[in-house]
Amino acid sequence: MPRRQGGCGAWGAARSGREVSPMKFCTAIAVCSLLFFLVPLTTCCQAQPAVTELFPANQSANVCSDTPLRLVFNESVVVGDRGRIAVYRAADHKPADALDLGGAGFTNSFGGKLLRYDAIRITGNVASVTLHSHALNPGEKYYVTIEPGVFRSGSGQEFGGFTNDAAWQFATRPALPKGRTRLIVAADGTGDFCTPQGAVDYVPDDNQSAVEIFVRKGVYEGMVCIASDKNRIHFIGEDRRGAIIAGRNNDRFNPGRSGRALVSVEANDFVLENMTVRNTTPYGGSQAEALRVKGDRCVLRNDDFLSFQDTLLLSGSVYATNCHVEGDVDFIWGQGGAFFDRCELEAVHNGYYLQARNEEGRGGYVFAGCKLTSAPGVTKCLLARIDAERFPYSQAVFINCRMGAHVPPAGWEIKGTNLSRLFFAEYHSTDLQGKPLDVTRRHPASRQLKENEAAELADPAKVLSPHQLWNP
Repeated sequence: MPRRQGGCGAWGAARSGREVSPMKFCTAIAVCSLLFFLVPLTTCCQAQPAVTELFPANQSANVCSDTPLRLVFNESVVVGDRGRIAVYRAADHKPADALDLGGAGFTNSFGGKLLRYDAIRITGNVASVTLHSHALNPGEKYYVTIEPGVFRSGSGQEFGGFTNDAAWQFATRPALPKGRTRLIVAADGTGDFCTPQGAVDYVPDDNQSAVEIFVRKGVYEGMVCIASDKNRIHFIGEDRRGAIIAGRNNDRFNPGRSGRALVSVEANDFVLENMTVRNTTPYGGSQAEALRVKGDRCVLRNDDFLSFQDTLLLSGSVYATNCHVEGDVDFIWGQGGAFFDRCELEAVHNGYYLQARNEEGRGGYVFAGCKLTSAPGVTKCLLARIDAERFPYSQAVFINCRMGAHVPPAGWEIKGTNLSRLFFAEYHSTDLQGKPLDVTRRHPASRQLKENEAAELADPAKVLSPHQLWNP
């Protein structure tokens, strides 16, 4: 008895001349036609992502040795779950750096701090890669390889990668001469450095000379850490809202207050001017400072600071003027001496503006001529909160400040009974239109200043440096 044939087997039998029933023959034609059209649609017609632009460009020269790597694709991509990005020295084909997606995560040294970091970031169809610090040397030629699986499209198609030494080559510029006191940072590679951290690393240890770092417009992704011996650094942005340091860091990512800020400053005489610092940790993502300052005689001028929980941690002596600070919980805090001059504080959720944890004999936080605003939907944000049993020397003062209706009549939240040395005070608080507020229902542990007391506290030199010759 002959074997039964079906599907494409019937088509093959018919072609070989064997007898096949009309029904089986027609079924075979239908099945094979369907397979012919379905296979190309599900596989062949979905091409892998293609690169349309590289930074640094292939075969480019005079590249910053702190350059990030960027790939622009012809469609949106995501980071895959396997493969390596590697950089090799062209002269001897030895590896200079590698990022392996099969590892447990990426760590890097920022100003001497070993921190976890987002080495590979995706924004739409742009993939950005931050190599390890000092992976590239000045005056050398390199090439990049990318294994399949590192990037893929949303539909799962893998980018085939770069597997030879000709696909992506570039050469770094010679080393910058030592002793420069003015540096330029430019994201497009036209400055002395491509990253703020690269410029900071150039500044010599135990620095004694003022160094100006001019930051051109651009978004600079990643953390910046300024160690305690990198004194007298002055960052100045080309455009307040166009020169942006942005990125994710938080207490879950790098636990502890010394490691979780996006920008961390432990040096003295630091200035940050005309820039935006944005910690992109999502809402509810734990403590995530935009800026931490532990140095003395530091100035923040014409800046925007954005995060959610704990936006500013100030434990040195800091003068901030014409700045915008937004966040939630108690988003300004620390052990500082800090004077805020004509700044706007914006609460983005219900909470507190401040938690001052001052030590005995050290001045606290003074806000003079500031505006306390809120995002839509915020109904309650108190001036400050404190546990007086833990922090009995806490100091917070608001002088000639305008406050929205979201600041409740009590003004302050104070727990504990150790109140004799606590100093929570106001002078001439008004609503946002300048009309004097009714302060009769303020917390009884707070006080209203007299005119002469307010005048004394309105002088930043007396608040921040009573024993130093510093007038910010």
